[in-house]
Amino acid sequence: MQTEGLKILGFRHELQIFDIATGKLIDSEVQFNRIPQAGLDFLIQSPFGVVAAIPNFYCTLYSNNFLADGNTSAADLPGVMGEFTAYSEATRPAWVHAYNGAGTLDNAASKAVFTPTADGVAYGSVIVANPTKGATTGLLLSVVRYATIKPLSAGMEAKLLCGITYIPTNVL
Repeated sequence: MQTEGLKILGFRHELQIFDIATGKLIDSEVQFNRIPQAGLDFLIQSPFGVVAAIPNFYCTLYSNNFLADGNTSAADLPGVMGEFTAYSEATRPAWVHAYNGAGTLDNAASKAVFTPTADGVAYGSVIVANPTKGATTGLLLSVVRYATIKPLSAGMEAKLLCGITYIPTNVL
């Protein structure tokens, strides 16, 4: 079977951290993700009705020095990943995505916002199908580890942009 035709770069995560008082951008980083095997299975099967669609996904941050692999799942979030939950939003922010008509689905128009209420750090970010902070269920679709640890504290606001792009590689 020929496998040329479509390339998926994975999800792109961009975390921006702002000082709320001044509006100044403190830190920003872009990374491409790891899609765990369950996420790959979902992305290839869901459009064709092999598995049920999942109507909503949510974003979260994690605080432990964790390196994802193909078996990473939502069950890892509260323990080994150390989900960062010290933010004022009641639930994980929704990943409110839109399609740009040219192969990209992202939340550029409605970034996920985290308003820290205590000191912490973010080693990375996640897209998961469960809105409850600290939950261990729901499909973990995407996980990113940042190159540098991101300090978080009260008086800051973290904004997360996540998106996926499909690129045709068979130009006719």
